[in-house]
Amino acid sequence: MMDWLPTLERVQPWHWWVLGSILLILEVAAPGVFFVWLALSAFSVGLIVFVLPMPVVLQLLLFGGFSLAAVLLGRRYVGRLPVGGEEGDNLNLGAHRFTGRTVTVTTAIENGIGRVRVGDSDWRATGPDAPAGSRVRVVGADGSTVQVVPEALLEGVK
Repeated sequence: MMDWLPTLERVQPWHWWVLGSILLILEVAAPGVFFVWLALSAFSVGLIVFVLPMPVVLQLLLFGGFSLAAVLLGRRYVGRLPVGGEEGDNLNLGAHRFTGRTVTVTTAIENGIGRVRVGDSDWRATGPDAPAGSRVRVVGADGSTVQVVPEALLEGVK
């Protein structure tokens, strides 16, 4: 019934390192951040056992204590990290991220097509005709083309 018990007495440091590697693979596959703390604990126990051999029971207690401490400290650390920001909120929005911005026409909008300066680059723009240098507001986007209307039209709407 306890045939597996003698094999536990032969736990080597590399066993802990393999366990840590498996836990890291689980971390990649699982949502959230949890298994990484257990993996760090396993790697730590493996390093300690490599330097200072000890009985398996002590190794397991050490792993349990390291795991508890790592999870508690890790949750505290991860909880302080910012969840999102302006840059992350605009990720993969393309030209839609400019909606609501007031920009300057760089190439006159004629027959509904021109160019506007957004930040440090020029973007293709569609909208009512407007001379170069005029201020327009981005109201939408279609792919990499921004849709604009003159500021004067929007001031009358307010």
